Amino acid sequence: MTEPIDVVVPNVAEFNTRNPAVSLGPAVTDVVTRLAGHLGDYAAYWSSRRRVLVLPAGYDRHWYADVHRLLDEPAPPVVSPTPVSGMVARDLLADGAALARLRSLLTGHDEARLVTWGATAEVYLLAATLRGWGLTVRLDGVPERDYWVSRYLDSKLSCLDLAREVSEVRVPPGLLVVDNTELRGAVEHLLTRHERVIVRSPYGVGGDGSVVLQHDARGVGALWSAVERDPFLRTFPLLVQQFVAHRPGVGCPAVDLRIDDDGVREIVPTAMAVDVSRVRGVHVGTASVPAAEADRMTRIGRDLGAAAHARGFRGWMCVDFVLADDGTYYVTEINARRSGAMAAIAMLRRWGATDQVVFSHDAVTLGTRGPLSYLDDVRPVLTRLWAAGVRIHPTSVRGLGFRQPVLSLMAPGTDAAQARQVVEDAARELTAAVGGGERVRRPVAAGPSAG
Repeated sequence: MTEPIDVVVPNVAEFNTRNPAVSLGPAVTDVVTRLAGHLGDYAAYWSSRRRVLVLPAGYDRHWYADVHRLLDEPAPPVVSPTPVSGMVARDLLADGAALARLRSLLTGHDEARLVTWGATAEVYLLAATLRGWGLTVRLDGVPERDYWVSRYLDSKLSCLDLAREVSEVRVPPGLLVVDNTELRGAVEHLLTRHERVIVRSPYGVGGDGSVVLQHDARGVGALWSAVERDPFLRTFPLLVQQFVAHRPGVGCPAVDLRIDDDGVREIVPTAMAVDVSRVRGVHVGTASVPAAEADRMTRIGRDLGAAAHARGFRGWMCVDFVLADDGTYYVTEINARRSGAMAAIAMLRRWGATDQVVFSHDAVTLGTRGPLSYLDDVRPVLTRLWAAGVRIHPTSVRGLGFRQPVLSLMAPGTDAAQARQVVEDAARELTAAVGGGERVRRPVAAGPSAG
């Protein structure tokens, strides 16, 4: 037998658009696809085994080389299919040259493991393709026969079921509505009982799919404005619930779980940093929250993971909580996939540093108009920091091409405050560097195409 090999496919866009009941429209789909490329570059960190990465076209080869130099690992080969849909697994399956390159890179291996963001139809088609090449294929996620459970758990409605089954699971009080008449009535009713309510779609991406309404004259009017803007809120049923604020000092707690045939194998506490409704970063590791809270989160997560395992779920999933002022944990959603914490989790595994924390910042906003170049604008600053012994890792640089450039960074620390401080200090240096003076302009270096 030859050494098994991982085929790493960050099918983020396919996952976020996989529900046929939600009509996103071309404009929203385009935004989801561009953001998926930004998150997809995190896949460079997911596996430490021998591997091939399938990355969307346009990855930066200088960044890619730096990532693996910092990891002290040889840079694995990359396949980048011709972008047609902007969905990397779908584009791979439609690109004969990219498939031929992938097949050549797998030559000499008997077994391949598909490492993905989450379960989508394209994953099973790709697995079938690899089997057709004579490979034994293993999935690090849900087998095809149990695909339904990934869809089911990813819906926020599953939390209502699990709250009836798992003793420690609580959900915020509220109502389930199926049309606009019920929606208006439920909002008006709950706003007579609570200062704020939240309307939530069963699905959402990056903060879209929910709106918080105040107990004031603008309440219902704000609802219809949000429905007009957000296609997720135009798909019923919807949840209308009391808005429960996070207790100060802990952040937005969550746990990432890895589930295999034997049950829950790994639980990692995290605490998300949220700007209004959008996640900006996450502290990862047992020291990311107070020890007592890590124990409670782990216990609830293990019980939820056992329920998911019994339904057939396999792979990584993330459970998001709200910790209320009275100490109650409410489960707000389950993401039946890898989360944005996965790069940091992979770093902790590499170091074997379970008592450390890694802070991963998804969107360091560099205060200037784009596009920026990793090689010319960002790398010189990072090089100075690396030379000074600063452990800062660029997890994704594709967002430098956005009109408002963003960069993803992560850093380790002995506690949450130290890890976050390293990232924030680096962000200030980067912002100061790119915001002043004339920058040398060279074409942004992209990775080679699969052909």
